[in-house]
Amino acid sequence: MLAGSVKAPARYNPLFDPDASHARASVVLATMQESGFIDDATRRDAETTRARIVRGTSTPGSGYFADWVMAQIPGYVGEVQEALVVETTIDIDTQAQAERAVTAGLREEGAKLNASQAVLVAMTPDGAVRAMVGGNSYSLSPFNRATDALRQPGSAFKPFVYLTAFEHGRKVTDIMTDGPINIRGWQPEDYEGKYRGQVSLREAFAISSNSVAVQLTQEVGPKAVAHTARRLGIETPLQAVSSLALGTSVVTPLELTAAFAPFANGGHAAAPYGIVSIKTNSGKLLWRRQMPAAAQVVAPGELTAMTALLTDVVGYGTGKAARLDDRPSAGKTGTTQDYHDAWFVGFSADLVTGVWIGNDDNAPMIKATGGKLPARIFKSFMTDAEQGLPARPLPGGAPLAEVAPEQTPPDQPPPDKKPDGFQQLLDKLFGT
Repeated sequence: MLAGSVKAPARYNPLFDPDASHARASVVLATMQESGFIDDATRRDAETTRARIVRGTSTPGSGYFADWVMAQIPGYVGEVQEALVVETTIDIDTQAQAERAVTAGLREEGAKLNASQAVLVAMTPDGAVRAMVGGNSYSLSPFNRATDALRQPGSAFKPFVYLTAFEHGRKVTDIMTDGPINIRGWQPEDYEGKYRGQVSLREAFAISSNSVAVQLTQEVGPKAVAHTARRLGIETPLQAVSSLALGTSVVTPLELTAAFAPFANGGHAAAPYGIVSIKTNSGKLLWRRQMPAAAQVVAPGELTAMTALLTDVVGYGTGKAARLDDRPSAGKTGTTQDYHDAWFVGFSADLVTGVWIGNDDNAPMIKATGGKLPARIFKSFMTDAEQGLPARPLPGGAPLAEVAPEQTPPDQPPPDKKPDGFQQLLDKLFGT
């Protein structure tokens, strides 16, 4: 089979066409007999023994990433009728850890939550995709939900709302009313209809107030929020309406994860990518990724504000279950109406990771929120993936230890008085 494949490696690849590969091997066997290297009995014995194909050089779910990469190759080098060597960004160990986290999470809680599918995308802050899990089983369903499924992000979209508000002059210490609102008959409610009254923007973000997010969107305008999201990397068209604040426009998990990368890399644009270089089998370089200077899409002041808010989410807010034990982390939960989608998108200084759970037929889940299973999958994966790496502070933020989330009782609203150390930091940065 190996000798026969030399003429056309892609055509006679036993992974893609076992019958063509076997037929080609028969030609080689016949030539070996004619040349006197084997006798007729040996030829017939070999020819009637089908080769057993072993797929053990990667992880069971890495096909999602491979398909994503394969689809991009013609766009870089055109149609090539020869074997290519493609250097990619995937890390097999990280991919295996991602698959284990998704599989274990669905096995333990999927049935209870009526969640049949999950996605995990992990990339470095500059956009290099290290792991991609596009569903619960590539062999059963190769449809890549990470790149092709359009789902509502829910409250995981709120960072773009708050960033826009900060760019229009708002401060994290500003006070707003978390209460009922009515916009031309539309009356969005907070989770389970609970309101907190007077809250700072910092607290409103941590508890994921729908009311405050909608008010901010009305204040700056839905078009401004949509523009911010596009600037950070959301490419799917967005509907610039009031409900955009609550993540009602669909996105893909890959683009939403990439849109969080600027918060993790100092405020620079970061398009997700999986290909580093493409060569011919003989070593001729056909294409290599050039990394130009990334555009600044989040200014330093706003980055500091957003880092504080995103850190609060895992410190004492809706994403407590995602908090990493040994290093600073940040992120945002997302849950859509009637529990159709649940998200956690977060980051450390080394990795940006997005997790989604739901169902292909859009069936509602059972009380599945982003702060539950998605947050736990995030923590499980990130704990394994970053084992052995030194803990580093987040760009634009203080160490997570200063948040002191242990002062907040589980599942209770944050106290009016925040931990002294962190409050002093906020006073210094933004004023009292």
